[in-house]
Amino acid sequence: MSVSSETATSNAKMKRVLRAGAIGNFIEFFDFTIYGFFAVTIAALFFPKGDSVAALLATFALFGVAFFIRPIGAMVFGHIGDRFGRKRALIFAIVLMSSATACIGLLPTFSAVGVVAPLLLLLCRLAQGFSTGGEQSGAYVLVVEHSPIKKRGRNGSLVVTGSITGVGCAALLGLAVALLCTPEQLLEWGWRIPFLIAAPLGLLGLYLRMNIDESEVYKTASDVVKKATRKHVPLAQAFRQSRKEMTVLLGWTALVALSGYMLVGYYTTHLVTAEGYAMPAALAVLIVGHAVAALGVPMMGRLADRCPRKKFALGVSIALAVWTFPTFLLMSMGPVFAAIGIAVFAIISYSAMVVSSMAVVELFPVDVRYSASALPFQLGFAVFGGTAPFIATWLVANFDHLAPAYYITAMACFGALLAVFGLPNAREMAVTTVELEDQDPERNVSTVH
Repeated sequence: MSVSSETATSNAKMKRVLRAGAIGNFIEFFDFTIYGFFAVTIAALFFPKGDSVAALLATFALFGVAFFIRPIGAMVFGHIGDRFGRKRALIFAIVLMSSATACIGLLPTFSAVGVVAPLLLLLCRLAQGFSTGGEQSGAYVLVVEHSPIKKRGRNGSLVVTGSITGVGCAALLGLAVALLCTPEQLLEWGWRIPFLIAAPLGLLGLYLRMNIDESEVYKTASDVVKKATRKHVPLAQAFRQSRKEMTVLLGWTALVALSGYMLVGYYTTHLVTAEGYAMPAALAVLIVGHAVAALGVPMMGRLADRCPRKKFALGVSIALAVWTFPTFLLMSMGPVFAAIGIAVFAIISYSAMVVSSMAVVELFPVDVRYSASALPFQLGFAVFGGTAPFIATWLVANFDHLAPAYYITAMACFGALLAVFGLPNAREMAVTTVELEDQDPERNVSTVH
């Protein structure tokens, strides 16, 4: 085969992997965002009539509960991904996620079955959270493992763009439903449409993921593990040799999760309840913001490949700390200014995800990478992402509409410290922990380039 033919084959393979990775993040953010956008409607349909604030808080509590099962999903899917392949784990994850979301669109409401309705909604949310535990960091692992070191930021940013597009499409669909349905139709059947669309999206994701292969570095690591004389338990291995790196990823993910789910899980509700926007206007603002971010984040990914990882992560943290207060102030100045504020915030927040996409590969050896990254990743999202809308709603109710900005800014300052003292610059990692542990249990498994 000629060099040009090999290059074309490699490029075609990379495109398949990118599509397979991005589709999962698209579906995950589409599904979770739809729930946040229809929080007010869900509160009215699945909880007793009475205190609207209490119902909204209960709806956000269910939003958060799904995050707390994520670490369990991370352990299960992480083990599958390290022992049996990234492809198999990601196929299971996308099927479960899309099925659970479609089921929400079929649920009976409180008026029909009483307390059974929120219980069924809880089960669906738990299934969503369990599947997501293996999806997001796993998609980063899949894509970035296939990528040369100088293109990890670029390719990771394209997976992140899948997340952005998922949020934007969810907002666009939510806006269309809100405009085309009367308030009565929205409550009766219109809200179900976005959830039911998860079914065909899941079939598309299944098709894309069935047609990819594992990375060569994973195949090599898998061969080494199979030859080991003892049973390989990836998560236990990771705790023995990568505890510090797992802690670093947990801390950075806390910033990613908080800023990201303020953006997709709370800002729309804030525009409606605190700033007095109509829902269509609030969704339009979010759509514009994410459209701009979808163009800006790939450029940030290329920038991440051109400068040291630490400097890029530090710049993202500082930018988030500086821009959070202007975002909240701009949201109170009308839709145009709100769109500007949210667009810039979205670019910065999703750029923090680009850092994560590279860190999950560059922090951990291949044979424990899925498990070692998935658990701290999902713990961060459980504690800081799942609670973000609830805490923000509580802060606004008890203080003022700028109170959530203090929370985000404090976390961004913590992220700046992690960028300097925790995150690595671009590096390759040892193929496995197994072979190195057999040689010397105290040896550092990383090889820095």
